[in-house]
Amino acid sequence: MTTPTQIPAGWYDDGSGKQRWWDGQNWGDFASAPTSLSSPANNIGASKTLAILALVGGGVAFLLGLVPVIGALIGLAAIVIGVLALRSRQSKPMSIAGIALGAVATLASIGITIGIAAIPVDESSLSAPIETSQSQAPVETAKPIEPALPTATPTATPTPEPEPEVEAEPEVELEPELTLAQENAVQTAESYLDYAAFSRKGLIDQLEFEDFSTNDAKFAVDYLAPDWNEQAGLMAQSYLDYTSFSRQGLFDQLRFEGFTKKQATHGVKAVGY
Repeated sequence: MTTPTQIPAGWYDDGSGKQRWWDGQNWGDFASAPTSLSSPANNIGASKTLAILALVGGGVAFLLGLVPVIGALIGLAAIVIGVLALRSRQSKPMSIAGIALGAVATLASIGITIGIAAIPVDESSLSAPIETSQSQAPVETAKPIEPALPTATPTATPTPEPEPEVEAEPEVELEPELTLAQENAVQTAESYLDYAAFSRKGLIDQLEFEDFSTNDAKFAVDYLAPDWNEQAGLMAQSYLDYTSFSRQGLFDQLRFEGFTKKQATHGVKAVGY
């Protein structure tokens, strides 16, 4: 890594192809994606073995969360692996998802365990049942004879009026069923949007990095159709959580992430610029 000297603060290439913040004296810890067109996908799609283990472990722990002790053990393991994945700078969404699922499963399992231990044992239910003597058969009493009622003279049945015809409701066209690839692409896109902000282009690139075809990736993104202005505001806030930006610098960064000029303008306004 090369270190610039006597250069004002700003974003510079640190020699590895990434843009890193230089505060005038030292390099900052926060770096943006590489300057290539595939940078959003390459930045997120780094080695993520621990992140995947954390996500899988968290999912298993979540399913076994109602099982005493076992759910808590697996949940704690998922939390530890997720923390290690974050420290290794692996996939942040997967790591956070694994930690969250593991925490929920751990709390649920501990609560079930404590609840079972606190249930009192009803000793009375263990006692032998009391034998009862057979009761005598009830004596049937003679029913009084009811007097015969006079038969009613049948009357003419009125002819029912014809019911008005009900117009048939028009058939509602059902949405076409999704293919397996489209369904999985939609689910993957939803999981990314739950834990990070994306532009439309950035999310399509990420799905393509996950080996979905371009058509399936575009279908999933347009099928979900999130509010891209809102996504721009969320991403702008996430950048400001790590470092400081001028209005123009934050606008340029949002444009670099694939947002349109209108969306980037909305994003910087959303954080107070």
